[in-house]
Amino acid sequence: MKELIEEYFERNKDLMIEDIAKLVRIKSDRQEAKEGKPFGEGPAEVLAVALETASKMGFRTCNYDNYVGAIDLNDHERKLDILAHLDVVPAGNGWSITEPFEPFIRDGRIYGRGTADDKGPAVAALYAMKAVKDLNIPLKTGARLILGTDEECGSSDIRYYYGVETEAPMTFSPDTGFPVVNIEKGGLQGSFASEFEESNTTPGVSSLRSGVKSNVVPGDSIAIIEGMELYKIEGYCNAVSERTGVLFELSTSGNITTVKAKGVQVHAATPGKGNNALTAMLEVLSSIPFPESEGIEKLRALNAIFPHGDWLGKSAGVAMSDELSGDLVRPAWYTTIG
Repeated sequence: MKELIEEYFERNKDLMIEDIAKLVRIKSDRQEAKEGKPFGEGPAEVLAVALETASKMGFRTCNYDNYVGAIDLNDHERKLDILAHLDVVPAGNGWSITEPFEPFIRDGRIYGRGTADDKGPAVAALYAMKAVKDLNIPLKTGARLILGTDEECGSSDIRYYYGVETEAPMTFSPDTGFPVVNIEKGGLQGSFASEFEESNTTPGVSSLRSGVKSNVVPGDSIAIIEGMELYKIEGYCNAVSERTGVLFELSTSGNITTVKAKGVQVHAATPGKGNNALTAMLEVLSSIPFPESEGIEKLRALNAIFPHGDWLGKSAGVAMSDELSGDLVRPAWYTTIG
């Protein structure tokens, strides 16, 4: 049987790769909701294409209001749910081998946003079901492939689905390392807001922007500084760049200087693989001797709680670890000031 299955996938490898590529070409990070499309155009489009692909294979499909799509292996009582997702994290910058939504194969690997997380594994699961069907492998129970479209931003899609359907007795998700992982970290997403009296004293920070989604370590950050010479700001940026590796680009117009930080955007689950532009920018702004104000005080407090390079939460007092799941990670996600 093993050889039969391996031969099947060898024969169908090119078709499977093309079906993966077809989904990768669709930009499906979460966007503004529209009528009938709770997560925007892209997630709805990629779900429709995936379900159409499964229908052409002969599977029965169901679209749950563009939250989730379901593909049934057979008509037997469902005993297994396979949870995959078709939404992706934002593309970010710095792609080298290909553009994020232009799939490309090199040295036996396929590159593009979602090839590993999780469009590729979703298609692999679909082809596993197709292999069972085409090879007439006898089964006594049923299985369902569930394709979500909001996994990256909190899994409201799956909550919606299981508000309608019951869970199968067994579940696995093709969305992690090979061969199997039997534990998953939870996540706590919070927001912190503070109001302070505006200060017109110069020099000062008039605005700070960074981050795109709660599950992405920011690769870019922009701050506006008023009333300080460019060369002075440049000196503080160079000092931080030497310590962190984050690059800074400065431009000036009159007495206003725009500072852009360029780090490395990564998934929030692995902040150590990136370079957080937001925390580097906080370090720069905190190091500049601005006149004291309530806003500057709060900005420096942010830097103290979320210093650059501390993605374990030591400074915030939340660092913890256990033998099974390892370290807690605490990336700084996004900030808006001004």
